Amino acid sequence: MFGKYLRLVAAAGALLALAGGAASAVEFKPYGRGSFAELRKQHAGRPLVVHFWSVTCPPCLAELPDWAKIASEKKSLDIVFVNADPDNDRPRAQSRIDKAGLSNLVQYGFADDFVERLYFEADKSWRGELPFTALIGADGALVTVTGTIDDPQVADWLARAGK
Repeated sequence: MFGKYLRLVAAAGALLALAGGAASAVEFKPYGRGSFAELRKQHAGRPLVVHFWSVTCPPCLAELPDWAKIASEKKSLDIVFVNADPDNDRPRAQSRIDKAGLSNLVQYGFADDFVERLYFEADKSWRGELPFTALIGADGALVTVTGTIDDPQVADWLARAGK
């Protein structure tokens, strides 16, 4: 009798885990040629952060919780994440997004094998180093930063734009 009870508890736990996983599934929209310009157009008139990251980038992973804090504190900012990993790494990316508490934000994933073109559209001098953040003011002015969230340029921009 006790064994049957344990099997039922284990089955219920498995169902809850599956349901929880399905409920937190992140939709990675395809980020391809023209996506950067489209994002700028969609968010025109509002400050926008487009943050590029990867599961193979330790600084990217370390700062994800910081981005979650900023997103919760600075509601006047539109924040979009772009995962630079190939499709087969999307489950790992989803796990990191869920763990950091970012699954409620808009998520994109690279959908073009010619990634250099995607880099060039965001910043003509960007060569793919991560993390990379494009900061677009409500007036459309663009500032790009290669490096972590604690970069003084990022902190200053966030302080000015996120009021």
